[in-house]
Amino acid sequence: MLSLLMAIMLTGVTSEQIKTDYATAYKESVAQDKPLLVVVGAPWCPACNALKQTTIQPMAQTGELDNVSVVLLDRDTEPALVNQLTKGEKMLPQIIMFTKSSAGKWERQRLMGYQPKQPVRNLIRKAVTLGQG
Repeated sequence: MLSLLMAIMLTGVTSEQIKTDYATAYKESVAQDKPLLVVVGAPWCPACNALKQTTIQPMAQTGELDNVSVVLLDRDTEPALVNQLTKGEKMLPQIIMFTKSSAGKWERQRLMGYQPKQPVRNLIRKAVTLGQG
């Protein structure tokens, strides 16, 4: 019973931190001066679901995503936006990090395919460092 309660509590934390609306996540990113982490996937994609369940959600629960604004985008429901953000690259999943440099220019970095936690941690570290420099 206790583990079920903990799972429900952690799910609540994750759902508040991880957005599904790009505009909301972008506004949060700008307002809080945080990098924007965009995760592109689809519900039918096994690698996308694995990325969300074994990398993104656990990282949110442990606070590792606190320094970025996070949005999950479904390629099937947001095809035009996803096409623009991925520059037409169809591979799923994709993690795209947008960081505003000290010069005010948006920098873009990307990871393709399923990623365990460490490459995502490295991407976040680079993005936060770029935003500070």
